[in-house]
Amino acid sequence: MSKLRRSFKQFANNQGFTLIEMAIVLIIIGIIIGAVIKGKDLIRSAEQKKIYTKYLNAWRMTYANFYDRTGKRLGDFYDASISSEGQDGKTDTDNGHDGIISNTERGYLKTGDPLGTDFRGLDDVGLTAPSTNTGNCWEYTYTDKDGGGHSINVGFKYDRKDKYNYMWVEGLPNELGMALDTIIDNVADGTSGDFLCFNTADTVNADWGAPYTEVSARWKMNF
Repeated sequence: MSKLRRSFKQFANNQGFTLIEMAIVLIIIGIIIGAVIKGKDLIRSAEQKKIYTKYLNAWRMTYANFYDRTGKRLGDFYDASISSEGQDGKTDTDNGHDGIISNTERGYLKTGDPLGTDFRGLDDVGLTAPSTNTGNCWEYTYTDKDGGGHSINVGFKYDRKDKYNYMWVEGLPNELGMALDTIIDNVADGTSGDFLCFNTADTVNADWGAPYTEVSARWKMNF
């Protein structure tokens, strides 16, 4: 057999990938993609649990420690029109009760009121503020699944109608809110339990909405 005919025969026998081989390759690719997605979900879940444990619950425990040490609530501003001692047990960090907590007022949670009133901050009583990933102890930056950034801010307020103190969490994307609600209340409905979903103005209670839409949340301080 000539060299030319042998080369042609070898070429004719080369049939490429079979359907079974292609199917196996596609299955392997699918498994790899699925593993990558699952890995990202696990990382996100770990980050959400970290925010609960190291940040929000850390603030809750700090609030409790402040009360144990002083007999007063963290964030209870001086208000002589309400109490002769200037504090009434209501965590009205938004001094003036206008429903808005400024960054300056949040800073007082750590440093205390520089005007020298009865309001005390964590530094005044020897307590350490929770750690965070920003330069402000009351602020935490969270990145959602699509890479969007959210500045989550903490303060303390008082519901004058239903009469309870609560941690007010601003800038909270719904996806994170649902995860926190499940951790705290074992169900992500936003309307019952100790962790509640409110609009950004902190006036309307509702269920969690679109994943990356920002809302605020209330975490009741039952002590």
